[in-house]
Amino acid sequence: MKLPTYDRDAARALIKEKADAPFSAFDVASRAHQRQDRKLHAEAAMLFCLATERAEAEHRADQSKPNQAMNHLVRAGIAFNRAAQAETAEPLLRQAIAFDWAGHGLAQDSHMVEWGFFQLLLNARGEPERFAQLFDEAVARCAEIGRDYTAIHPHQEELLEIAIGIGHRPIVERLAARIADRRPSKKAVKELLARAKALLAAPA
Repeated sequence: MKLPTYDRDAARALIKEKADAPFSAFDVASRAHQRQDRKLHAEAAMLFCLATERAEAEHRADQSKPNQAMNHLVRAGIAFNRAAQAETAEPLLRQAIAFDWAGHGLAQDSHMVEWGFFQLLLNARGEPERFAQLFDEAVARCAEIGRDYTAIHPHQEELLEIAIGIGHRPIVERLAARIADRRPSKKAVKELLARAKALLAAPA
């Protein structure tokens, strides 16, 4: 598990931590989530990095429970990406994608593989070939861990919008079918499906 270089003193200052009363990983992560909710993504990213280090230290001291460090690390990657720091974010997201969640007692968190790929795919939205390659990689990797990419509803719509824009029929067909199976009621989603249907019906 590898973290980027970040300012630990600045991270501790954000949460007004006193030297003689350090916060737990959970407490640091809670404050990171609060900043993320306020769209303070760069601050959230630093705090998730700090939470990752704290979780590692806590696990070394007591290994009776699964190590939660990777959960904080992938959230750091997401926060860095949302802060438009893709070069810092992508190595963290890649670590989360390759991580053996089930093998480390965190099977319930394996959906974070989808979150990692989603952020990478957003970064590739202007590169049709890279987007298609990443999507295929996501399908294959998720199949390895028993997931059918993508199962996360908001991701389906955003990725379908991109796939329609680049005219990638196989991805459009896959995502449109997943969304249609949910029988969406929102007008915007129905309109998105209509656009997908029109693209698939048009001559190649």
